[in-house]
Amino acid sequence: MESDLHTFKRLALKPRASLKSRDNSRDGFWNKYTHFPVVVKEHAPVTSINFSPAEPYEFAVTTGGKVNIYSSADGHVARTISKFEESAYGARFRADGKLLAAGSEKGVVKVFETSCRSVLRQYTGHAKAAKAVCFLDAYSLASGSDDTTLRCWELSTEACTAVLKEHEDYVRCVVVNPSSANLLFSGSYDHTVRMWDLRTQASVLQLDHGAPVESVVVFPSGGMCISAGANYIKIWDILSGGRSLGTFSNHQKTITSLAFDGTFHHVITGSLDRLVKIYSVEDYRVVHSMTYPAPVLSLAVSATNSHIVVGMTTKLLSIRRQPRKKSAPISSSLPIGGSYRYFVRGKKHKPSLDEFVVAVQKKQHLQPYEKLLKRFKYRKALGAALLAKESIVAYSLLQELARRDGLNIAVSGLNEDELCPLLKYLCSNVTNPHYAAFLLDICNLVIDIYGVVTSQSTAVRALFNLLRVKIEKELEFQKNAFQLLGAMDLILTTATVRLSGQQLSIVDKSTTGVTA
Repeated sequence: MESDLHTFKRLALKPRASLKSRDNSRDGFWNKYTHFPVVVKEHAPVTSINFSPAEPYEFAVTTGGKVNIYSSADGHVARTISKFEESAYGARFRADGKLLAAGSEKGVVKVFETSCRSVLRQYTGHAKAAKAVCFLDAYSLASGSDDTTLRCWELSTEACTAVLKEHEDYVRCVVVNPSSANLLFSGSYDHTVRMWDLRTQASVLQLDHGAPVESVVVFPSGGMCISAGANYIKIWDILSGGRSLGTFSNHQKTITSLAFDGTFHHVITGSLDRLVKIYSVEDYRVVHSMTYPAPVLSLAVSATNSHIVVGMTTKLLSIRRQPRKKSAPISSSLPIGGSYRYFVRGKKHKPSLDEFVVAVQKKQHLQPYEKLLKRFKYRKALGAALLAKESIVAYSLLQELARRDGLNIAVSGLNEDELCPLLKYLCSNVTNPHYAAFLLDICNLVIDIYGVVTSQSTAVRALFNLLRVKIEKELEFQKNAFQLLGAMDLILTTATVRLSGQQLSIVDKSTTGVTA
């Protein structure tokens, strides 16, 4: 019995180059959200929603003078933070979900411990309402205010570490760059998005949105950002100095909120036209839309894409969720000995980390040409590959033989019955642009070996003549193609010269008129 020390590496079929097709599999994902969401009536318009980045993915809803923390499991209020004298704004979780920061109407920024709702820190310095807050890292945070300034705060000492004053109108959003805690983005009603370097405490980049900016999000790489204002959205390339990559608009009224989904493959927008739209970041086309009963003020998506929560001007909070996966019922009865369930018991058991798994090597199922190649019978392997229906099989085998320096062995010493299939294959595929470069070398090798004996077989001589005709026609076609290409270049060059001459003539006439 033959025994192998190593598993045979199967022949890899060379794939043809093809255009990458767009994956639409996730577009239908948004249709699975419940059509009958949980709707909660708050006591004031919902101005901000934020999901905790850490499990159990609770979400904070800012409404009026309080912040409600909802449970993602059942959609009920788990805790309420109401230690605000007036309205609260922009509640945001820290990355670990243990702290929550929020601004207020009096310009005071407060930090709470989410588990017990106690006030840990309180920062004063803004002259007007602080409506935007974000954590820079675990030890510092930033806030934006209606007094047109941004302030950075030290979490441990309550000290203000920076005051940024270049905006000329209300600051509506503050976002930290995910790739660096020293870079901060802010959007303002002065129509600009600014990027700040906290090391120099100055604006290093200014982007003109063209309308009051309501929201800004930054891609995880930190190289691109998206701004929303009026009824359109703009995409910016930060790495190229703030170049605008495009503008698109699918809303009829002001876009109030902007968010990524959990995978950063989609952008979600909410607008006063009562619509929430989901865009694919591949081509920024709308893949799904949701209609709500009132103008949308805020929205958020959980990190697992399990929930979409939307806040409206009419004090309504809508909670949509993906349907829960139904778990298979667990049978408590033991399998009866000798039954099918008895013999397949433990088949789906997943080993724990401390268990040793014995790997069972499955027998390889090789193609006939692979079995011959495994035994180094190159000539017979080539013959078996030529019988395959797909031309890629023989092409891949010829390349493998070239890699092994076995082409001469495989091609030499063929009789008429073995040589004719090879010549037919060459005649059929030598002009194929995917194979031509390599198969021309095979043609030269076959001609060198069998060119002197073509007169001994009528079939072989006919196939050689057919191969010659095929190559001559291909050469003639390429010659005509190059002539056509040269003629097109001449036409395009002449048209360019004439157009340039007409433009110069127009410029000369205008210059003469001005001089006169």
